[in-house]
Amino acid sequence: MSGNERNIPVLIRDWIQLNRGRMADLLSTLIRYDTVNRVVTGTEKECQQKLHELMQELGLEAELYYPEEVPGFHEHPAYYPGKDYSDRPNVSAKWRGTGGGKSLLFSSHIDTAAIAPGWETDPFSPFVEDNKLFGLGSYDMKGGLAASMMAARCLMELGIKLQGDVLIESVVDEEFGGANGTVAGRAHGVTADAVIIPEPTNLALYPAARGGALWRVTFRGTTGLSFSGEVMQNPANDAARFIVFLEKHEQERADLAGPAPWYSDRKEQLPIIVTRLEAGDLSSPLCDVGPVECHVDIWVECYPGVSEDQLREELLLGYERFSGRSYEQGLARPEFNKMIRFLPGCSVAPDFPLLPILAEEIESATGRKAEVTGAPYACDAFVFNEYGSSPALILGPSGGNAHAPGEFVDLDSLVVLVEIYATSMLRWCGRST
Repeated sequence: MSGNERNIPVLIRDWIQLNRGRMADLLSTLIRYDTVNRVVTGTEKECQQKLHELMQELGLEAELYYPEEVPGFHEHPAYYPGKDYSDRPNVSAKWRGTGGGKSLLFSSHIDTAAIAPGWETDPFSPFVEDNKLFGLGSYDMKGGLAASMMAARCLMELGIKLQGDVLIESVVDEEFGGANGTVAGRAHGVTADAVIIPEPTNLALYPAARGGALWRVTFRGTTGLSFSGEVMQNPANDAARFIVFLEKHEQERADLAGPAPWYSDRKEQLPIIVTRLEAGDLSSPLCDVGPVECHVDIWVECYPGVSEDQLREELLLGYERFSGRSYEQGLARPEFNKMIRFLPGCSVAPDFPLLPILAEEIESATGRKAEVTGAPYACDAFVFNEYGSSPALILGPSGGNAHAPGEFVDLDSLVVLVEIYATSMLRWCGRST
């Protein structure tokens, strides 16, 4: 290795330190746009247009396109119906290499979760305090998107050319189990030899992600007053018993190790969250009888390798055991109705060659051994790992309060992330001489 090559990591680190203000400015620009996912519709267009403009100014080959205009979008096996994409474009950009190297795609989503109650500041007015940049989407996941763009800018401004292509995409509709924006990118032919998803990871490396389902569970009963000896069945009581079971089942699952290799090194709680309860006539000023129906909305996570049917069956059988009687013996059977797509868990093979590169660059940039483990959440990585040929790893910044008031990203972690991304681009794609 020549002296010039040995100095490249130092040049990269120095450039990033000198340009951390530009990094914060770029992220602040993205946060100022309302890109809240409205579940069926969204508000990403203006931000995506600005991002497209910024990518072109950077010198990237940038394209703005609409999912519904992509041939094969509806036919893709991961497509999920029922969304409106008439005004929600994706953005993709390419820094074309000189040839002969491997390509690398950074895939981020531009949409954010809803504005949670309790924000004490304007979520779209970013500000910095204690080296934290606050704003909706700063952590999940506009920070990682900005880091990927700054990493490409770093190498370009240092005059470093790569053999392989670097691609950066910003997709719509990932939150709330969307993933159709990611699907559209695959149908559109945006592909690479490897993918990095800049979701928040606190600088850990996640080669796997959990799956999950959001169901509305319904119990049905009878109502009225038993003036003539009628037997009433209050579905609220059945729902209450089911909720107690869910709490116990969540605790029992926490005692079991997950599948090898990415979840077997620890025991952890797989969330089962009751997200909403609904029963009775909410329009009536008073109710003096029980409801006819009771609905329990639940979010349930699972490990890779578990199907939607298997997860539902796990809950149905577990509820029977918990109750001490079967559905045939009169136990009220919960009805499961899907509210969003099922998100399958997914993983990358342990011998995938980008893994050691990223682990080594994390260690070099942070001074500590890289944490390589399964993600404690579900995301759109399954579109790549379950339905495509481009293995996707998850690596993003540190921060806090994702999907909550006061969301922030740690700026020091973003600086480190830009370094990791830039040096990994160099090693994976190959330097052009």
